[in-house]
Amino acid sequence: MENTKNDVCGKNSDNIPVIQVLSTGTRNTCKTDCLVCGTEVDYMSEPVNATCHYCGVEERTYFVCNDGHYVCNRCHSEDAMAVIENICRTTDIADPLTIAEMIMEHPSIHMHGPEHHALIPAVLVTAYQNYTGNTDKGPIVEAMRRGSLVPGGYCGLYGACAAGIGVGIAMCVLLEATPLTPEERAHANWATACTLKCIADAGGARCCKKSTRISLEEGMKYLSDMFDLGWYEKADFHVNCDYTQYNRECDTDCRYRSEG
Repeated sequence: MENTKNDVCGKNSDNIPVIQVLSTGTRNTCKTDCLVCGTEVDYMSEPVNATCHYCGVEERTYFVCNDGHYVCNRCHSEDAMAVIENICRTTDIADPLTIAEMIMEHPSIHMHGPEHHALIPAVLVTAYQNYTGNTDKGPIVEAMRRGSLVPGGYCGLYGACAAGIGVGIAMCVLLEATPLTPEERAHANWATACTLKCIADAGGARCCKKSTRISLEEGMKYLSDMFDLGWYEKADFHVNCDYTQYNRECDTDCRYRSEG
């Protein structure tokens, strides 16, 4: 807490032994389009009224498939929330990217979707607590809950990717920040700003997998710098993405991209 923002957006190039990010294989299924009929989803610049196919809620949305189906954020992510919470509560892994890759392999986690908004803060808090020996599960659940409140499409509609916001949420939870805690609040905003810059610099259309990996790396870096930990320096972020074939807008310059 006494540390200040000392080059927290930079990289440490020291040659330190790394922790390998585990590969759990390639997914057999990965839904990228409408969860009802499988047709392409239209992303609109102006909202329309729509009714969720599953729960019947009527609301304004920017996303409707070509056949008129709409699935609300809650129905899109409900099963995924249980998966995220269960894995984060039970794992003893201290590498956030390893945990995230394991969660994203589950069929309840789609190629894109707001479930990633909860995944990122939950995973970052989980890995940090495992690394520091904190066994309290309350912060994990709180981080997931806050992340789940950020709706889908935030990156292209509100100018701040929810993956970056997720890092800020994790910082707020870990530091017990409030609007009235100057230093803690500042660190949360710095961490978010650093992450959002890295997401923007990475380019390409939205990709929840890429933004998740970038955010966890930057969150890990910020926490390591802030508390003078060797956590970040021991991690290996060289991931060969298993989702390239499922992402219609996959960025050909993405550093995670596979050619399979």
